[in-house]
Amino acid sequence: MQIQDLTFSRLSNRKETKAFDCGDQDLNDFIRNQAWNFQKELLAVTYIFENNHGEIVAFFSLSNDSLSNQNYERWNNLSRKVSNPKRRKDYPAIKIGRLGVSNIHHGNQLGSQVLTFIKSWFKVDNKSGCRFLLVDSYNKPKVIDFYRKYDFGFLTDKDESSKTRLMYFDLIKMIPM
Repeated sequence: MQIQDLTFSRLSNRKETKAFDCGDQDLNDFIRNQAWNFQKELLAVTYIFENNHGEIVAFFSLSNDSLSNQNYERWNNLSRKVSNPKRRKDYPAIKIGRLGVSNIHHGNQLGSQVLTFIKSWFKVDNKSGCRFLLVDSYNKPKVIDFYRKYDFGFLTDKDESSKTRLMYFDLIKMIPM
C-alpha cells in the first residue's frame, strides 16, 4: 500500500475510530478514546490516513513544542547548526505525539511513509515556522531503530532507562543548500 493511494484528513468527531488496532494498547487507546478530546482542548491535532473503504490505516498527532537548552548534552552541537546571529535558548519544534499503523498494514513500510510525509509536510511552506521535529519514542529497540533509520537523534543519554527517549530531527537537513 502506498500513502498516495490513501485519503488524508484531520480527525473529525464524526469519524469512527473504535475499529483501529495497531497492536499497541497505548496507541489504540489514544486514537479510540483520547484523540478527539485532545483536539477539542487544543492540545494536539490528529491526522488520519484512510483506505477507499473509509477504514483508518494510520494516524499521527502533532502539537507545538520547543527545544530548549534544558541540560541536554548535545545542545551545543545542535545549536551550532544555527547561524550565529539566529542562535537562541530555545527553538520552535513540532512534537509527534503519537504515530500508529494498523496491524493489517505492518510490514508494508506504511509507518516509514507516514514519517516521511510528516517531515516533507513541514519542509514544504514550513507550516508553523518550526526547525525541529521531536518525538518521545518508546524505549524499545524496534521503535528506536525506526526513528534512527530516519535520522532522528537523541538529545540526551539521561533517559536511557526511561520508558521513552526524547529524539529530534532537524528539518534544515531537508532543505537543499
